[in-house]
Amino acid sequence: MQPSLTSSTSLATSDARLQRRVRREEQLIEAALECIGTLGLRDTTVQDVAARAEMAAGSISQYFDSKEHLFTAVLRTLSEEFEATWRARLPAAGDDAAIRLRSFVDCYFDSSICQRKKVAVWFAFWGEVKARPQYRDVCAGYDQVHDRMLEELCGALDPEGGAALDARSAAKLIASACHGLWLELLTGTDGLRRPQLAVLARAQLAALYPRHAAQFTANEHGV
Repeated sequence: MQPSLTSSTSLATSDARLQRRVRREEQLIEAALECIGTLGLRDTTVQDVAARAEMAAGSISQYFDSKEHLFTAVLRTLSEEFEATWRARLPAAGDDAAIRLRSFVDCYFDSSICQRKKVAVWFAFWGEVKARPQYRDVCAGYDQVHDRMLEELCGALDPEGGAALDARSAAKLIASACHGLWLELLTGTDGLRRPQLAVLARAQLAALYPRHAAQFTANEHGV
């Protein structure tokens, strides 16, 4: 039985409304990200976000119940973007354990991730994680998946335990170093840019796993 013209029109209208809502939500999330990156988390207001999104402040409640829900959506969006990036890169890295680890670390310095505004927003949220359960919950979920994968990659590199550190310790050190290089992007005085930070991250991998140094430092301009 073929759907009626009325039902087809209704479905098309419903789909158009859904797409419009999604676009509006994305617009607000991007505006909030810009504001947080410029003004900080605590000083960003609904009015700031509305002005950036070129929307009426009152209309935001149609898409997000509160400012905190909007901010949580920003954090979730950043987390999903980072996870999607490394999940996309790993299959292309092949089976070589060193190349896979390098590919994962390179994601920190991908052009879509390593942007001053996004890094600033990451640090803004991390500064509030302990005080805001909703932020802590988002971070905990994505961090658990991230940490497990990084530890697995480190373990695969030296399955016989030949590395100076065990896989868990090495994974924590690598993640901390990458976050430190992000901070260098924000506050450093040497003017290091994204590709240069990636080279430093790869150099740390080479120092941790000297037997694989050649794989880590090859093609250093390919980030």
